[in-house]
Amino acid sequence: MEDSILKVEDLCYSFHTYAGEVQAVRGVNFSLKSSESLGIVGESGCGKSVTAKAIVRLNSGTSGFCKRGTIQFDGKDMLSLKKKELLNVRARDIRMIFQDPMTSLNPTMKVGRQITEGILNAFPKMKNAEAKRIAIETLENTKIPNPEQRFEQYPHQFSGGMRQRAMIALALAVNPKLLICDEPTTALDVTLQAQILELIKDLQKVYNTAIIFITHDLGVVANIAKNIAVMYAGKIMEYGSAEDIFYNCKHPYTWGVLQSVPKYDADASIPLVPIPGTPPDLFNPPVGCAFAARCPYAMEVCRKAEPPQYHAGEKHTVSCWLYHEMSPTVVNPITNKEVTL
Repeated sequence: MEDSILKVEDLCYSFHTYAGEVQAVRGVNFSLKSSESLGIVGESGCGKSVTAKAIVRLNSGTSGFCKRGTIQFDGKDMLSLKKKELLNVRARDIRMIFQDPMTSLNPTMKVGRQITEGILNAFPKMKNAEAKRIAIETLENTKIPNPEQRFEQYPHQFSGGMRQRAMIALALAVNPKLLICDEPTTALDVTLQAQILELIKDLQKVYNTAIIFITHDLGVVANIAKNIAVMYAGKIMEYGSAEDIFYNCKHPYTWGVLQSVPKYDADASIPLVPIPGTPPDLFNPPVGCAFAARCPYAMEVCRKAEPPQYHAGEKHTVSCWLYHEMSPTVVNPITNKEVTL
């Protein structure tokens, strides 16, 4: 079996603020193989972006700090890399696409120059002409029309969808081993979202890149991720294949998320079911299950002890007391069957 290119174990990441310590990520575990795609899903503030940025230590210059855990990427301990080694990994091996390309692209530099600079940072011995050729080829691969002409234009001369394509080109031009997409389609309309997602899927096959796709929208991740991690309050509540999460989900939070999302083939007369309440305060996280205060199936043990991780399949795991042998019988509202591993 092929070894994982990325392995995150017991990652705990916090931020110092004027009000105290925010425990943004609280014991996250996952792994990713070459060419695999992982979707990290959850509502705003659940820790998904912090987890992704922690991999390349983008939070380190702020008040953020890693309390414990390990991040192994391609045989390297990311948390102990010296600055020069870290910059090399960021330049060549791990690239990120952010939510708003206008704040990621330099408005004073031509798009082509930004891409060629990224290539030359990764490959300092490469000639400028070769870097320009690769940049134009990558613009063409991202389906930007007239790539030679667009190479010489500034970001403000691109439409929103084209700017996001330019960001994808900037990330993929160095053929990285891992691409982290942090809600790259949120600022786009539905038609452009579909185009960008299809583009990322197609380019993954071309560049053979592993992908972490972060989003709050399960509908988006269904189209791109092989495996899905459902996060809540800094923890992964459920992890499994896309099929596991959409057709055989086990955690009440996942049930709630699926019930609150409109489906294209659903009966319009059936109302969506919102998740009541609000997420817990991560300045002072709850002792037991983080979802207990909002969970209609919560038991006394849920408020007193953190649930263990149960295995529902080869890769399918769920952290919930409902799967304890002494738990009462509950019907899964998604499958309409009694909960069982």
